[in-house]
Amino acid sequence: MSEKFNRKRLYKALGLMSGTSLDGLDICAVEFWQDEAWHFRINQAITLPYSDEWQEKLQYKNLSAEALLELNHSYGTYLAQASKKFIDDHQLAVDFIASHGHTWFHQPHKGITYQLGGGSEIAAFTGITTITDFRSNDVILGGQGAPLVPIGDRDLFAEHQACLNLGGFANISFDRDEQRIAFDICPLNIALNFYCQKLGLPYDDGGVIAATFPFDQDLVAELDALEFYQKRPPKSLGIEWVQKEIFPLIARRALSLEVIISSLSEHSARQISNCLITNNIQNCLISGGGGLNEHLIDRIRFLSNKKITVASEEVLHFKEALIFAYLGLLALNEKVNVLSSVTGARKDHCSGRIFKPRFDQI
Repeated sequence: MSEKFNRKRLYKALGLMSGTSLDGLDICAVEFWQDEAWHFRINQAITLPYSDEWQEKLQYKNLSAEALLELNHSYGTYLAQASKKFIDDHQLAVDFIASHGHTWFHQPHKGITYQLGGGSEIAAFTGITTITDFRSNDVILGGQGAPLVPIGDRDLFAEHQACLNLGGFANISFDRDEQRIAFDICPLNIALNFYCQKLGLPYDDGGVIAATFPFDQDLVAELDALEFYQKRPPKSLGIEWVQKEIFPLIARRALSLEVIISSLSEHSARQISNCLITNNIQNCLISGGGGLNEHLIDRIRFLSNKKITVASEEVLHFKEALIFAYLGLLALNEKVNVLSSVTGARKDHCSGRIFKPRFDQI
């Protein structure tokens, strides 16, 4: 990509990712190297499930400024301790840590986005250079601040026409007219898991609930008619949109939790399939926790009639943590890591705040 990169060097990174579905913290130890293209190797990876206490803390609330700063410090300390333990347990050599943080709110139309988890805490506690806050600069430049993964899709998974991530939200990236574009398609696990948890389940394992219970045709039709689905990309979604548009719509109907889950699954399968068909995507790589939802994958295959490849287990679970490590590598070398064709920002740019450890603090 750039002559500044040492093509003979092996870059050793730790990527951290916390998604809106609150499944847990993903930690991925990865190596990068470059010849004519970029390559990677995941050496160790783990998902640390959030305790009930952290799940409650990370649910969005309208906090005072002081309470938000306290939460940011507390979560940054949690990330630092988890990173240090992971490094020590596996006796890893790490050049840098790249942390997405946990999105607290995301309102690009107001010019604001905020991810919990201070890089200063991570750098100070681990003694390792840390890159965080990958979204703010893009929002300041008029972009959506999301999705950020597509540059990694393009550089690390070029053999696939499109990359489809099934996480808290479903989002996709692909090349069109020699430019990478990407956008959020629809809510997924962030809504499904919310209703599963009311049944005492963390998620719909394999999509069994959705496969067993019928979906409500009227609810699915109403969900499919939401204005967001008529917008052209770039576009992105946040928890606020789900709380405003999805939850009240469902609350107006007297449906069992199982039927709600089935209806949300069908709605997501239809929106994802429509996206593949509309954009003439013939094959795509699926990653994210939704790749384990067999019923959802079967519905997408049936409705779209496209070649759907579910990623290897390590990529399926840790692709976002892997790519945020890659974004950190680009940021450290002052290279573009956010594409304006994806986010709608005024220009391609390099995003992320870099925190150097003060060794007298360690």
